[in-house]
Amino acid sequence: MKRIYPHIRYMTPEETNSHQLQNPGLILEYENLMIPLNAGYTDKVTIFHQGNSLLILTTNSRIGYAGLDELDVTDGDIIGTVFMQDWQLKESVSKQWFHMKPKTLIKRLSNYL
Repeated sequence: MKRIYPHIRYMTPEETNSHQLQNPGLILEYENLMIPLNAGYTDKVTIFHQGNSLLILTTNSRIGYAGLDELDVTDGDIIGTVFMQDWQLKESVSKQWFHMKPKTLIKRLSNYL
Protein backbone atom coordinates (compact mmCIF):
# COMPACT_ATOMS: atom_id res chain seq x y z
CA MET A 1 0.00 0.00 0.00
CA LYS A 2 1.54 3.29 -1.13
CA ARG A 3 0.29 6.75 -0.27
CA ILE A 4 -0.38 8.95 -3.29
CA TYR A 5 -1.24 12.63 -3.67
CA PRO A 6 -3.56 13.04 -6.69
CA HIS A 7 -5.25 16.33 -7.46
CA ILE A 8 -8.49 17.03 -5.55
CA ARG A 9 -10.63 19.99 -6.58
CA TYR A 10 -14.04 21.54 -5.96
CA MET A 11 -16.88 20.51 -8.26
CA THR A 12 -18.02 23.01 -10.84
CA PRO A 13 -21.69 24.12 -10.73
CA GLU A 14 -22.38 21.82 -13.70
CA GLU A 15 -20.82 18.82 -11.93
CA THR A 16 -22.76 19.63 -8.75
CA ASN A 17 -26.01 19.61 -10.74
CA SER A 18 -25.13 16.44 -12.65
CA HIS A 19 -24.52 14.59 -9.35
CA GLN A 20 -27.78 16.05 -7.98
CA LEU A 21 -26.07 17.68 -5.00
CA GLN A 22 -27.28 20.74 -3.11
CA ASN A 23 -23.72 21.86 -2.30
CA PRO A 24 -20.57 21.42 -4.37
CA GLY A 25 -18.52 18.37 -3.51
CA LEU A 26 -14.96 17.34 -4.24
CA ILE A 27 -13.56 15.60 -7.32
CA LEU A 28 -10.50 13.35 -7.29
CA GLU A 29 -8.55 13.42 -10.54
CA TYR A 30 -6.42 10.30 -10.95
CA GLU A 31 -4.91 9.21 -14.26
CA ASN A 32 -7.90 9.18 -16.66
CA LEU A 33 -10.56 9.14 -13.91
CA MET A 34 -12.60 11.94 -12.33
CA ILE A 35 -14.13 10.49 -9.17
CA PRO A 36 -16.67 12.36 -7.02
CA LEU A 37 -15.68 11.99 -3.37
CA ASN A 38 -17.89 11.36 -0.36
CA ALA A 39 -16.14 14.18 1.49
CA GLY A 40 -16.83 17.71 2.59
CA TYR A 41 -14.55 20.73 2.44
CA THR A 42 -13.42 20.34 6.06
CA ASP A 43 -12.74 16.60 5.82
CA LYS A 44 -9.23 15.22 5.69
CA VAL A 45 -8.80 12.99 2.63
CA THR A 46 -5.93 10.48 2.52
CA ILE A 47 -5.41 8.24 -0.52
CA PHE A 48 -3.45 5.03 -0.97
CA HIS A 49 -2.88 2.88 -4.06
CA GLN A 50 -2.86 -0.89 -3.60
CA GLY A 51 -2.87 -3.28 -6.55
CA ASN A 52 -5.81 -2.28 -8.77
CA SER A 53 -7.47 -0.30 -5.99
CA LEU A 54 -7.54 3.20 -4.61
CA LEU A 55 -8.25 3.36 -0.88
CA ILE A 56 -9.76 6.73 -0.02
CA LEU A 57 -9.92 7.53 3.70
CA THR A 58 -12.09 10.46 4.74
CA THR A 59 -11.92 11.61 8.36
CA ASN A 60 -13.33 14.45 10.38
CA SER A 61 -12.35 14.30 14.05
CA ARG A 62 -14.15 17.58 14.83
CA ILE A 63 -17.53 16.19 13.80
CA GLY A 64 -16.52 12.60 14.59
CA TYR A 65 -16.64 10.26 11.63
CA ALA A 66 -14.48 8.28 9.21
CA GLY A 67 -15.22 6.65 5.90
CA LEU A 68 -13.27 4.37 3.59
CA ASP A 69 -14.00 3.85 -0.11
CA GLU A 70 -12.23 1.25 -2.20
CA LEU A 71 -12.32 2.00 -5.93
CA ASP A 72 -11.16 0.07 -8.98
CA VAL A 73 -8.46 2.18 -10.70
CA THR A 74 -9.27 0.78 -14.13
CA ASP A 75 -12.82 2.15 -14.29
CA GLY A 76 -13.52 4.04 -11.04
CA ASP A 77 -16.18 1.56 -9.90
CA ILE A 78 -16.76 1.28 -6.16
CA ILE A 79 -15.55 -2.05 -4.77
CA GLY A 80 -16.63 -1.33 -1.21
CA THR A 81 -17.45 1.46 1.19
CA VAL A 82 -17.80 1.87 4.95
CA PHE A 83 -18.79 4.89 7.03
CA MET A 84 -18.75 5.07 10.83
CA GLN A 85 -19.71 7.69 13.37
CA ASP A 86 -17.49 8.40 16.38
CA TRP A 87 -19.30 5.97 18.71
CA GLN A 88 -19.09 3.17 16.12
CA LEU A 89 -15.39 3.81 15.57
CA LYS A 90 -14.76 3.71 19.32
CA GLU A 91 -16.59 0.36 19.59
CA SER A 92 -15.21 -1.25 16.44
CA VAL A 93 -11.79 0.28 15.74
CA SER A 94 -10.29 2.02 18.78
CA LYS A 95 -11.32 4.48 21.46
CA GLN A 96 -8.49 6.68 20.15
CA TRP A 97 -9.25 6.21 16.43
CA PHE A 98 -8.63 9.92 15.72
CA HIS A 99 -4.97 9.53 16.81
CA MET A 100 -4.26 6.56 14.53
CA LYS A 101 -2.03 6.83 11.50
CA PRO A 102 -4.09 6.80 8.27
CA LYS A 103 -2.56 3.50 7.14
CA THR A 104 -3.52 1.81 10.41
CA LEU A 105 -7.05 3.22 10.30
CA ILE A 106 -7.45 2.00 6.70
CA LYS A 107 -6.33 -1.51 7.66
CA ARG A 108 -8.84 -1.59 10.52
CA LEU A 109 -11.72 -0.16 8.46
CA SER A 110 -10.94 -2.55 5.57
CA ASN A 111 -12.33 -5.36 7.72
CA TYR A 112 -15.78 -3.78 7.26
CA LEU A 113 -15.71 -3.27 3.47
